[in-house]
Amino acid sequence: MDQPKRKLTLLASRPTKNWFEENIECRVCKTFVPVDPTEEVKDNSKCGCGYLHSQHPDGVPVNTTHKWDYRKDTRTISTNAYGRLNFINEDGHQQPSFVKVSVDYENPEKRKIIMKLMESKWELPQPNLLISVTGGAKEFRNVPPQILEEFKRGLMKAAKSTNAWVITGGTNSGVMKLVGDAVRGSTFGSNITTIGIASWGIVKNKENLVRSTDAKSTKQKFVFDYPTKEPTLETEAYLDPNHSHFLLVDNGTQHKYGVEISMRGAVEGAIVEHYKNSYNLPGGESLMLPTICILVEGGPNSIATCLSAIQNGNPVLVLSGSRRSADLIAKAHNCSKQIIAYDGKRETRQRVLLNEYKEELLLDIRKEFARLGEEKQLSIFRSLEELLKYDDLLTVYHMSTEVNHGFDNAILIAMIRAHGMGGAKMSQMMLAITWDRLRIAEDLILTRHEFNTTELEQLLRASIIQNRDSFVRKILDCEADMKHYLTYEELTNLYNTMNSKTQTIGKIMYIKAQSRNKNGKISLRLIGELMEALMGGTYKSEFTRSKFNYNEKKHEQVENPYDEMVLFACIMQYFDMAELFWGRSKEPIATALMAAKICWYLSDFENNKLACDEDLAQQMKETGDKFENRASEVMVQCYRMFDRKDWTTILIAPRKLYSNLNLVQIAQAVSGENFLAESPVQSYLNHTWMGQIHHSTSMSKIFMCFVPPLFILLRYNKKDTTLAERQEWEREEESKLSKRKGIRSLIMGAPNTNTDEENAMEDNFSVLMGQPPLRRKLHWNESFTAYYTSPATKFILHFMTYFIFLTIYGFVIISKPVAPIAGNMTGLDALLFLWVLGQVPSEWDQLMKQNPKDLKSKVIHHFKDVFNVMDVLGIVTFFVCFALKLATNRVDDALGAYPISGNFTLINTYHLINIIAFVLFALRFIQIMEVSQQIGPKIIMIGKMMIDLAFFIFLMVIFLLTYGICAQALQFPNHEVRSSTIYNIILRPALNVFGEVGLEDLQADFLKGHCEAGRDCSEDDLTETLAHDQIKSIHYYFLQVFMFSYLLFVNILLVNLLIAIFSNTYETIESEASKLWKVQWCSVVTEFNARQPLPNPFSLIYFVIRFFQWLMKVLNCRRCDACIPKQIKQEIDYYSMCMQVAEAREEFQVKAEEADVKGDMQRTLKFIKDTLVNSAVVGANQKGVNRAFSFTAGSDEAEQKIGEIKNPDVHVDSIRSPYIGTSIKRYPLTVNQVPWEVSLPGYNPTDYTDPDIINNSNILETDPADPYVLHI
Repeated sequence: MDQPKRKLTLLASRPTKNWFEENIECRVCKTFVPVDPTEEVKDNSKCGCGYLHSQHPDGVPVNTTHKWDYRKDTRTISTNAYGRLNFINEDGHQQPSFVKVSVDYENPEKRKIIMKLMESKWELPQPNLLISVTGGAKEFRNVPPQILEEFKRGLMKAAKSTNAWVITGGTNSGVMKLVGDAVRGSTFGSNITTIGIASWGIVKNKENLVRSTDAKSTKQKFVFDYPTKEPTLETEAYLDPNHSHFLLVDNGTQHKYGVEISMRGAVEGAIVEHYKNSYNLPGGESLMLPTICILVEGGPNSIATCLSAIQNGNPVLVLSGSRRSADLIAKAHNCSKQIIAYDGKRETRQRVLLNEYKEELLLDIRKEFARLGEEKQLSIFRSLEELLKYDDLLTVYHMSTEVNHGFDNAILIAMIRAHGMGGAKMSQMMLAITWDRLRIAEDLILTRHEFNTTELEQLLRASIIQNRDSFVRKILDCEADMKHYLTYEELTNLYNTMNSKTQTIGKIMYIKAQSRNKNGKISLRLIGELMEALMGGTYKSEFTRSKFNYNEKKHEQVENPYDEMVLFACIMQYFDMAELFWGRSKEPIATALMAAKICWYLSDFENNKLACDEDLAQQMKETGDKFENRASEVMVQCYRMFDRKDWTTILIAPRKLYSNLNLVQIAQAVSGENFLAESPVQSYLNHTWMGQIHHSTSMSKIFMCFVPPLFILLRYNKKDTTLAERQEWEREEESKLSKRKGIRSLIMGAPNTNTDEENAMEDNFSVLMGQPPLRRKLHWNESFTAYYTSPATKFILHFMTYFIFLTIYGFVIISKPVAPIAGNMTGLDALLFLWVLGQVPSEWDQLMKQNPKDLKSKVIHHFKDVFNVMDVLGIVTFFVCFALKLATNRVDDALGAYPISGNFTLINTYHLINIIAFVLFALRFIQIMEVSQQIGPKIIMIGKMMIDLAFFIFLMVIFLLTYGICAQALQFPNHEVRSSTIYNIILRPALNVFGEVGLEDLQADFLKGHCEAGRDCSEDDLTETLAHDQIKSIHYYFLQVFMFSYLLFVNILLVNLLIAIFSNTYETIESEASKLWKVQWCSVVTEFNARQPLPNPFSLIYFVIRFFQWLMKVLNCRRCDACIPKQIKQEIDYYSMCMQVAEAREEFQVKAEEADVKGDMQRTLKFIKDTLVNSAVVGANQKGVNRAFSFTAGSDEAEQKIGEIKNPDVHVDSIRSPYIGTSIKRYPLTVNQVPWEVSLPGYNPTDYTDPDIINNSNILETDPADPYVLHI
């Protein structure tokens, strides 16, 4: 058994390689090939690799027969340079990751290792765009600063909006430094992936990055200091400190540029191949990762790089004005014309250089690159001509002419033009979605192409995944069918796009998914469980039901797609998109409440994380509040638009989508306090509280009429008549009318002697009398039922019986505290037993009526209320007391009772537990006071203050125990621990807080504690004792100091702190007292509406009757055909209710949009006022404007007139006719047709321009080209 152990020890002692050393290699020179073969090899001799002979390993062979080649004269070893860089001479930089890698990693097999490095080790986010920046490697000269600033700003916007990777040469010079400065100057630059691919041999201070061969020194070192202040040679360069990652390409050489060129192209190709777009485009079209090459300045090699990129199918964007190669390409582009060429397969757009500009362009090349030979200059010219052949792939950005688009949009337009080759409309739209540029998509794509249903669904999916709410709205407006698109399988796929790093609950969701599924995918059942947990078990998700089989239903369409997408968007934190889907949902009120709960949960979850994003948490909370306000406002709109019956139906109708819960139940489950406090809910609660009793009846009248038959004196609401009652009424009226006619015929002596006029009057009379009443008064038996089933009556009866119960219980406790009770079971004891026994089924009935569906959730939800806990504890302790009483009844009077220990008998145990039970029942009485609008908020304050008190007690215990232990040690230095020790440590300091200082007892205990064994010190004088004993004196004075400090901190500091906390709690709750009471009132009404009509102990009779009714129902349970029409009617009513809610939501949205438009108008008007007052527009020479406003510019009258301008609801000048000072009439428009959003296909305005505008070019434009921009 010893040998294997030694073997394991030996294996463990061997140095182990990490991932970098096992998978990545670099190169070292293995053969010294002198640059000058004729010279003698010395230590300072230089090899073809660029290193001196002294820098080679000892014993390296020398070869002078061939020219140095890295393929022959180097060998691969495990990389010896990787980790993080610490730029010690740079402030505020990040610590970028770096790795030294062999140049031969450009082959396809080894490129996979590079991709694994980026994904697994560097953990780079998946890119949506690859930007390769090339250009000059030296400091820019004579380049306008505004062009460079535009480049930096546009590049950062493009990278941020698309989550792009930016690849450069990585050194701190030229265009690479320009990109680094852009990253550093951007507020979000630290979140942009910027990869520098540089030659290892040209890196200055690269020796600082090489790991030592000593295993002990390299075991923990991962961050390497990198100085950047030393002077550099022409063949060296520092790395840029603002890049996030570096690939340092090594072929065994140093001081040689260009080693990384082939490797850079290979890495870019590997990235494009690896990150193929996940969207399945119709027709088998493949969409690779979008790539673009950007040229800034540059030399001859930059032109070759651009040509290579274009020939590989990648677009090139040239920044005109940045000098050298970029300007040459821009000039060639401007001096060319476009032609349509046919290559045998398809037509392509090309550009051909005009003959008259060829010589001029060639002269520019010779001037710019004068050091190059004639042949090289001609090669550059031919490259320029070749570039022009790819017109779709070559885009030139002129900053001076790009008024409507920035550089970031120019990048997108260049890529759209490139993807437009062959009519790849889907690729173009995917690019626009990735960049979130709807206006460009509308101008360049949507106006030129049509999309079928399948294509629209693919675009909709891409927009949802990338959180592009503007595109989602546009695609839905293009008649994309969300119901057809959203299947259960697609919903699952959408949830699996959740990011475990950026989404708040993404990581925990994936952890749960991996613990359940082998593939680790998030299932709909997991989403359903999440929703159930958020709702506290009150909601049963469709996805967790046993009858929901995903494999059978995955291809079926989701019944309510927009409602499901609102919840999806909230979970994914796509809040703007959630609001968009909510505007089209079938259940806007219920869905808004559910969305609010999700947002609140995410906010709390984010706040509880260690790395909390406070801004994100606040945004989530505000979004939750916004959704709750949406639900409240739509409900209030229903309340205003419809009658009581309709809006009450909307409020209490079960929502099939949400487990048949009504809006009140959903609001209670999600803690929607603002919704519950709204007028519709409170009106419904007040109506429910009174039942059929008229709302004008006071509680005192209801109380005085609880004894039959006084209830008939109350006023009740009328009841709707049934069809049978109306038919019976009609038969009675017909009988009365026939009798009236018979009597009249007997009197007149003829069967019918009426005139025509009398017959007509009789017919009219019968019509008037023939309208059956729609409502009627209640009969006495109906009044009886209405009175005793009203929640208000239930509350009064419950209050009276509970008060009587507590009175009797208190009398029983104080009448026979500890007397022998054998044979003393009285009628009061039996009455108490019946009352508590009746409480058991009542409590069970209350438990089973909880909203949660399963028993476990019901129990958890039931015991969240502390009063329900008191109920159960009170019942249990009472039955324990009753059992003890029965047990003592079996004991002989002479024995008294079963002794437990010493004098503590069973009777005493019964008495103490009985007192505890009474306290629990008495405290339960507090809940009844919640009905009062004055006392209810105070009860909430008590609950909040109890939490504050718990924190105070925790702090006080620290001081209390500290002082108690120190005081005990000073008072009784030599005594053993006894039962009295606990009193001295805990109880006495606690009594000190309440003013019981007890100095006399303290002094007596001090003398007793310091008394010698066998001596009585109770009669000693403390002063005399302290005077003669220095040790006792020191102990006593230390005790006094400790007591003073303890009382100072606790009685003054902590108590005042508690008062301040209580004051803050009081002020907080008092400011929201009305809302809190309304929420509490909702719980009270709900509870008493569900209570049994008979109070305890009479409720036993009620529950016995209900049991037999349930039993008969079970025995005779059949599905009758009459239920089918009832279900059909419920479906029709539900559909009608949804239509009403949708109408109210649309009305709310219209008002909200009008409010937004009015706000925009007010802001625009303020801008116009400020412009007229402060700018040169209101000048002496602007007579047209002066005439329009009829005042002199710059005068006091002008200031007064401007201040009197009112905020218009619309732009009224556009409908004012004729034009000012003329007889020319405007095109007729109504107020509703004024906004720019209104489409007017036949709009043909009058062609008129004011003469002052023609004569003064600087005047204010009244109708700018862009309605959202006001040009001065």
